[in-house]
Amino acid sequence: MIRIAVCDDQKQELDRTYSFLATYIQEHPQYEISILSFSAPLEMLFYVEEHGGFDIYLLDVYMAGMLGTDAARELRQLGDKGEIIFLTTSRAHAIEAFEVDAAQYLTKPYTEGTFFAALDKVLNRLNVERRHMITLKTSEGTVRLFTRNVIFTESGRNNYQILYTIQGEKMEVRMTASDLFELLSPAKSFVRCGASINLNLKFLFEFLICTVRIS
Repeated sequence: MIRIAVCDDQKQELDRTYSFLATYIQEHPQYEISILSFSAPLEMLFYVEEHGGFDIYLLDVYMAGMLGTDAARELRQLGDKGEIIFLTTSRAHAIEAFEVDAAQYLTKPYTEGTFFAALDKVLNRLNVERRHMITLKTSEGTVRLFTRNVIFTESGRNNYQILYTIQGEKMEVRMTASDLFELLSPAKSFVRCGASINLNLKFLFEFLICTVRIS
């Protein structure tokens, strides 16, 4: 399931984006897509903090209470790695979009074709990333997750490994640290730190002599 969030404080624009998405989904049945709409950036951010993030964010820039670029910055500070597409009337915030690693920056009025091309680009990237999904049998049941969402893992008691995710989840799996590293290593961003820790370098903040800080 690919989860898409749409955030725009103008109902007409929100409905237009939703209509484009509905057409795209109809023309691309190979994708299983769910859509959730928000009329305010803070509403979206509260939802993400409570329920976890989305794979794709479609954000207006000029909204009451908070710019879409500021909302995107908040998402990144939360550790959210979702693809961001800005939909706006001005090119004035293109540099800010670059700073939050936005995938696309579309200026209104954009055509259906331009919108579809932007979605094609981010969905292709997501398809590549989805190859780096792992299946784990945890104490809560079987879980599938993206390796990009794993911050680090550490060894617990009785041959259990503990995984920490960007959603704030803590999962326990019964396997060795080496076996877990073998599952994570195809993503190329994981390294072993001693015998008990697997670290995702994408979250690396800085090295100290005896400490590793993660963002």
